[in-house]
Amino acid sequence: MPKAKLFTIVLGLFVTCVPLAFAEEGRTKYNFNYDWKFLKDNPAEALQVEFDDSAWASVSCPHTFNDVDTFDDLSLGKHNGEKNHWRGTVWYRKEFKLPAADAGKKVFIEFEGVRQIADVYVNGQHLGTNQTGFIPFGYDLTEHLKFGDETNVLAVKVNNDRGDHFRDNFPLVWNHEHWHPIHGGIYRNVFLHTMDPLHITLPLYDNLETVGTYVYAENISEKSADITVEAEVRNEHPAGKSITFEAQIIDAEGKTVDTASTEKTISAGETVNVSVETQLANPKRWYTRYPYLYSVRTVIKENGKEIDSCETPLGIRSFEFNKDTGFSNNGEYAKLTGWGQKPTHAWPGLGAALPDWLRDLTFHLMDEAGGNLIRWGHCAGGPSEVAMGDKYGFVTLMPGVSGESSDHGETWDIRIAAFRDTVVYYRNHPSIFIWEGGNWAETAAHYQQILDVIETYDPKGKRLMGNRRADVKLESEKYVTIEIGTEGWEREYAHLPLVESEYCREEAPRRIWDKQSPDDNFWSHPNLKKNIYKIGSEEFAIRQVDQWWNKMGKKTYHSGGANWIFSDGPHGGRCPTEVTRASGEVDAVRLPKEAFYAVKAMWRPEPQVHLIGHWNYDDKTRKDIHVVSNCDQVNLLVNGKFIAANKTPENGYLFTFPKVNWESGQITAKAFIDGKLRTSQTKETVGEPASLKLTPITGINGWRADGSDVVLIDVEVVDSEGRRCPLDKGRVDFQVTGPGTWRGGYNSGKANSTNNLYLDTECGINRVAIRSQRTPGTVTVTAEKEGLEPVSISVESQPVVVQDGLSLEMPQAYAAWSLKREPLPAHVPEMPEYIPSEQNKSKLFTRFSYTGDGKAMLRTNTNWGKKAYTDREVNYTVIPKYFRGCEYIRTPNSDKSYWARDQLQFIAGADMTIYVCHDDRVPRPEFLLNDFTDTGDDLNLGGTKLSIFKRVAKQGESIIMAGNSDGEVPENAVMYTVLAKKGTH
Repeated sequence: MPKAKLFTIVLGLFVTCVPLAFAEEGRTKYNFNYDWKFLKDNPAEALQVEFDDSAWASVSCPHTFNDVDTFDDLSLGKHNGEKNHWRGTVWYRKEFKLPAADAGKKVFIEFEGVRQIADVYVNGQHLGTNQTGFIPFGYDLTEHLKFGDETNVLAVKVNNDRGDHFRDNFPLVWNHEHWHPIHGGIYRNVFLHTMDPLHITLPLYDNLETVGTYVYAENISEKSADITVEAEVRNEHPAGKSITFEAQIIDAEGKTVDTASTEKTISAGETVNVSVETQLANPKRWYTRYPYLYSVRTVIKENGKEIDSCETPLGIRSFEFNKDTGFSNNGEYAKLTGWGQKPTHAWPGLGAALPDWLRDLTFHLMDEAGGNLIRWGHCAGGPSEVAMGDKYGFVTLMPGVSGESSDHGETWDIRIAAFRDTVVYYRNHPSIFIWEGGNWAETAAHYQQILDVIETYDPKGKRLMGNRRADVKLESEKYVTIEIGTEGWEREYAHLPLVESEYCREEAPRRIWDKQSPDDNFWSHPNLKKNIYKIGSEEFAIRQVDQWWNKMGKKTYHSGGANWIFSDGPHGGRCPTEVTRASGEVDAVRLPKEAFYAVKAMWRPEPQVHLIGHWNYDDKTRKDIHVVSNCDQVNLLVNGKFIAANKTPENGYLFTFPKVNWESGQITAKAFIDGKLRTSQTKETVGEPASLKLTPITGINGWRADGSDVVLIDVEVVDSEGRRCPLDKGRVDFQVTGPGTWRGGYNSGKANSTNNLYLDTECGINRVAIRSQRTPGTVTVTAEKEGLEPVSISVESQPVVVQDGLSLEMPQAYAAWSLKREPLPAHVPEMPEYIPSEQNKSKLFTRFSYTGDGKAMLRTNTNWGKKAYTDREVNYTVIPKYFRGCEYIRTPNSDKSYWARDQLQFIAGADMTIYVCHDDRVPRPEFLLNDFTDTGDDLNLGGTKLSIFKRVAKQGESIIMAGNSDGEVPENAVMYTVLAKKGTH
C-alpha cells in the first residue's frame, strides 16, 4: 500500500479518537444526531434501559424510515399523493454519557421535528408526547440522568400512521399525503443543551413551557433604532442570586457595536422576565435585497463571572403591506416574488430526512432565481429553513400546523397549541412578516385565540395575520389583517392588503421540452389522457410568465405571490404520468426546469434574458421561439443573421418570434433597455454524445462521515466539446465501492426508478445521492452507459468527532455566502393604472373567488346572447324564464377537468336561489349530489344539453363548489355554469 494512502487512513483513525473539549462552565449545545439504534417494529419493552438493541440498525439523524418507499409510484391523480408509504410504529434508542462535571447542570433535549407522534423516554421514564410533526419541542432530562461513566438511554417511539381520507384523519388532519408525504421518523436535528441552574430558558413551550429571549426594534430610521432585549431567566439554585444581565449587539462582521446591562435579584426557584433597552446608532437595516443580520448575545453574570449566555438573531427592519401600493421594506417598494414550499422538502432516496446543507441548497436556488418570498405550505418550516429566510432575505408566511379545514375539538386544541409553540420559537426571526393562522377560515372564537397568542408572545412584532381561504366565512373580516389569496384573479377584501399564497399550480416534468423534440415517456404515456396537465417544459415556462404578470405582476396594489411550488414532490399530484406533483421550478433532485430560468429572467434585478428550450432540432423544423427578459426589447439572431426585433412583449416579459427556421449552429437573444444592449444569451447545436461527466456536490465542509450526510453526484452526457446533450436519454449503470450507502435518484415518469444502481438521464443529466456511513473513507462511483467509456469519481468522507454519543460539530451550510446589496430592478414593464372600481362585484356573489387555472368573471342580467364562458364563444340563447335577470358566473371551459375541493366559492349576498347547469356526460360532482336538486329542466348551450340543478341559500351562507369532476372527463364535455337570483324560486 502506498505510504500516502496509508497515512491518510491512520490520520483518519487518529482524528476520531480526539476527545471533545467538554465545557465545565457555561452553556454547551451538543449535536445529538449521531449513533442511534433503529427498529421498524414495536417491541413493548424497548423503553427499558436494559433492552438489548444490539441487532437493531445503526442510523444517524436526520432519519426517516420512508426513504426507500417514496417517489416509486405514479401519482394517482385527483390531487391524491403517493399512498404506499410504510406506516406504523418504530423505535429509536441512543446511549450517551455526560461528564461528571455536568452533574450540577440542567440538561435539556431539543427535537426540531419528529413525524408524526413521538413518545420520548429517558432511562425508562416517559417524558411526554408530541403530535405536531413539524414544531420543535423539548424536555428537561436533568432529574433522570446519570453522570460520569454511567450510561444513559434515550428512547423515542414514533408513529406515522394516518386515516385513509384526509378529511377523516382525526385529529391530525395535516398528517396525510394529500398535504405532505408521510415520511415518518426523527427527520430533523436533535440537540442536547447543558447549562447552569441559573439560566436563560429555551424557546420550547411544548412541555417545558419556557419562552427564551424576545428581541425587537422600534422607532427605526436610517439614523437610529431602539432595541429591546427581553429574556426569561430561571434560578433553580437553592439560594437567591444577584445577577448582571447584559445584552451585546454584534454586527455581521462579529464586532460588538453596543452593550446594555441591568442588575437583578432572583429568588430561589423563581422565573423572571429581565429586559434592557438601548438605542443603536446608524443601524444597518434588513432588506429583502440586503438582509443584514445582527446577533444579540445575552449574558448572565454573577460577581463578574459569566454563568450563562445565548444568541438571538436581530434584523432591524420596518415594513408595510398597503392595500393600494403593495409591499414596502424600510420605505422601499419591493414586489414579492417566490414560492410556496412543503416543509418536508421530500427528496428521492432520502425522503424528508435531509442534512441542513441540502435545505440551504434549495434556498440558494430560490435566491438565484430572484425569489424574496416563501410561504410554508400548511405547516411550519424547520429552524434551519427559517434561519435561511433570514440569511437570503425571504419574506416568510409562517403557519403552525394545518390541513385544509376549520377544525374543532382535539384537532383544534393541538393546532392552537402548535401555533403558540411556533410563535414562541420563531418570533425573533426578521424574515417572518406574516403569521398564518390556518389554511382555512376559522370561527370567530378561534380567530380570537390566534390573535391572543400573537398578542401574548409577539406583541411587538407588528406582523400581520391571515388565513388562506379566509373568504369562506364572513366573520374573517373582523380578524385577518392581510388577505392570503389562492389563485384569486381579484381581491376579496378591498380594505386589506393582498398577498398570493398558491398561484400557478400547473404541472410539467423537466424531461419534456416541447412537441418538436423527441418524446421521453410523456406524450406517448398510456396515462396521458388522465392527466389534468398535458404540457411540456416549454409551455410550462410560458405559463409562468402569463400567470405571474396577470395575477400579480401588473397589479400595482398587489404585494406579490407564492408560486406553488418550488420543488417537485410526492404530494397531491394531479398527473398519473408522473411519480411527483410536477409543479416545481426544479424537479425533485433540484435540477432546474426551463420554468426556473423563466422566472429568473423576470425576477432578478439585473438585466436578464433566457431563450426557452434548446437548439437541437431536426431539419425542416419551423417553430415559435420564446424568450423571457426583464428588458424592453429583444433581438433574435440565428448564426449571426438578424431574424427580428421585438419591442412588444406579451405579459410584460415574453418575447415571441413566430415560425423561426431551425439551422444547425447558434441562436442568440440580445436584450436592450432604452436602446442599449444589456445582456445576451446564446444556445448552440450540441454534438453527438461523446462521454459521461460526473460532478460531486457537498456541503461547505465536505462530505461528513456522520451516518446522515449526503454527497450528490451529477451524471451528464456531453459531446466532444464538453457540452451537455439536451436530447439525451437512456440508462446509466453505477458501481459503488467504499463506506457509503447508495441512495440513487429517480426518473419522473417511471414507477420503481428509485433505490436502483441504474437510472436514465433526462435531457442529458440526472442526479444521484450517496449517504455517508460512520466510517470515513473513499467512495468510488463508476458510471457506464452503452456506447460510451465508463467514468469514475472518488469522494472522501471526512471523520466526525463523536464522544459518548455527543458532538460539538454543528450541521453545515451548502456553500460560502457573502452578503451583497442587490441593485434595484434594471427595468419594470409598464403596469396599467389601478382603478379599484374595476373589480368583480356582485350583490349576490359576494367574497367571490375562483381557484382554477382559468379566469372566472361575475356578470349580471342573464339573457339571450350573453357569453357563458370566459374562454369559449358560446352564448346563452333559449333559456328558462326564471334565468332572466339572474346574476351569473362566467367559468372557464378549460377547467372542465381541473379538480379542487374549493374551486369556486362565494358568500350569499341575499336570500337567493342558485342554479348550476351541468353536463351529465361528466359524473355529477359530490357537491351537486349533496347540496342541489335536479329541477328536471335542461338547457341547450352551444349544442350541449345541460341539466339544471338548484338550491336555496340564506344571506351570509358560505357556498363552496368543487371542480367539475374528480374523475376522467370526456374530451367533448363542458364545464358547469352557475347562476343566481334573489329570493326563492
